[in-house]
Amino acid sequence: MTTPMTGAPLSSAPSANAAAPMLELRDIHTYYGQIHALKGLNLQVNPGEIVALIGGNGAGKTTTLRTVSGMMKPKQGSVTYQGQSIGGVPSHSIMQRGMSHVPEGRRIFPQLTVRENLEVGAYTVLDRKLIEERVQEGFALFPRLKERENQLGGTMSGGEQQMLAIARALMVAPKLLLLDEPSMGLSPLFVEAIFDIVERLNKERGTTILLVEQNASMALGIAHRAYVLQTGEIKLSGNAQDIANDESVRKAYLGDE
Repeated sequence: MTTPMTGAPLSSAPSANAAAPMLELRDIHTYYGQIHALKGLNLQVNPGEIVALIGGNGAGKTTTLRTVSGMMKPKQGSVTYQGQSIGGVPSHSIMQRGMSHVPEGRRIFPQLTVRENLEVGAYTVLDRKLIEERVQEGFALFPRLKERENQLGGTMSGGEQQMLAIARALMVAPKLLLLDEPSMGLSPLFVEAIFDIVERLNKERGTTILLVEQNASMALGIAHRAYVLQTGEIKLSGNAQDIANDESVRKAYLGDE
């Protein structure tokens, strides 16, 4: 059963995962200067889930991830990760607690090689043997990166750079991975490859994922639950398949007439 975009969550039933939320945002208000970007945001991600956050341009999706990862500080509300408040905690300290953020636009280091980018991603890891093991894990996950190990990141295609950005984030073996628009600007072939990897990370490694994505169809196809964000407010939430079947969502984000 679905509700309109302006209504309550599709379902108030508890998640199949009865554990405490890995991530919880309560009454978050975040500002860009005088612009009220997030307006009382409530959201949670349970261990082992892929949770999709969808919405149009300017909805506040990137701001949500930046607030979670410590890049922006909310003016009001609480961010709790693994049972501990992380509001106001610096980004590097949050990463050390097992969270990685793949930002919109990838933001790799273009003048560094693929290997060097990966090693930079492990700057909090002191064990050189462990760093090398994770580099090789990244190459196994993305064979194309192995082929380009000594190539400068800035000379690769957008899809290859996105693979590198994800592999770099995995260098700290995150429990929670924040992905911001991983399909942006990519060819359909690379989009399929990236979403396949995201799904594999969740199923094979148990990585919990909060996914921001404008390609709502792809995001809802792999997510367990989803939130629909409009102008800084959650308008709809629930099981991803129910969200995908909601008439208002289909019209607004899935191209249905």
